[in-house]
Amino acid sequence: MTRLSLMLMLVACLAMFSGIAIAQDADVATSGGTVRGDIVDTTTAQNPIPDVRVLIVNAAGAEFEATTDAGGTYERSGIPAGRYLISIYREGYGDRTGKPVTVVNGGDHFVPLKMTKKDNIVTFFQKFGFVFWPLALCSITAMTFIIERLFTFVRSRSRIGTEQFIASITDSLRKENIMEAVSICEEAGGPLANVLKAGLLRYSQAQIEEREVSKEEIQEAIEEASLLEIPELERNLPVLGTVAVVSPLFGLLGTVTGMISAFTTIALEGTGDPQQLAGGISQALLTTAAGLTVAIPCLIFFQLFDSWVNRHMVEISQVSTEIVNQLIVGDATA
Repeated sequence: MTRLSLMLMLVACLAMFSGIAIAQDADVATSGGTVRGDIVDTTTAQNPIPDVRVLIVNAAGAEFEATTDAGGTYERSGIPAGRYLISIYREGYGDRTGKPVTVVNGGDHFVPLKMTKKDNIVTFFQKFGFVFWPLALCSITAMTFIIERLFTFVRSRSRIGTEQFIASITDSLRKENIMEAVSICEEAGGPLANVLKAGLLRYSQAQIEEREVSKEEIQEAIEEASLLEIPELERNLPVLGTVAVVSPLFGLLGTVTGMISAFTTIALEGTGDPQQLAGGISQALLTTAAGLTVAIPCLIFFQLFDSWVNRHMVEISQVSTEIVNQLIVGDATA
């Protein structure tokens, strides 16, 4: 009996210990895991960032939230096992989303993160270094002359359609009313009208002086007027062309100097933090992007203005030749 009693007591003790162990395992299984870490900025000092909202979300949409303390540390316990994405948010810093982490029951998962401070106008342009000043000058110059040229071309537009203008001039010349044709030119305005007006006035002057006028004399008056009108249309276009060429070169200069600085840092201190190195290179590339941003619209407007000038020149040449021939033929017929 004594032996049987001892056996029963031993079995009871084993059962009790097994129950305690199973309960502890079940406790661990249901308690989930812990996700913690430090959040710092991307500067060389890697300063901790307090009051960062940390959101841990799984595929089913379950959310677990934490906030960093004054030392930039966050921790959230009791997260069920599974795959999660960590997103961090703070005012004044760029959001970071989609950092993956796999949580296991009873696990302690350390996930350090970094955030980049958002730039204001001053800090953004400070990244350009000394190249900022020539790029700013190019930008202001391009904007000034683009607006000035637009006003010039709008102001030089004829107040009468080209076809209607030519038809009115032709009709006046058929009636041999030169002064009416001159009045039409004054009413229409624009380079074409001013050039034709010079030729008509030269022809009218010859009639008043009762002398013959040659085709070459009228063409000479038209060419003299063209020398006044065309340069006015072409004015400042070389400046736009120069800015379009020089701006990318300044941008490239800033990128090259930035890359030299980045590789000098690598030579002295090694690769160190790849993220920090990538940030330095991206800042160096900003100058090239800025140069292209200035050059592309500048080149587009330069080509546009140049095509307008060429169109005016062709139009003046064709219409003036037609009017001169009509004047000479009409004079010969008379």
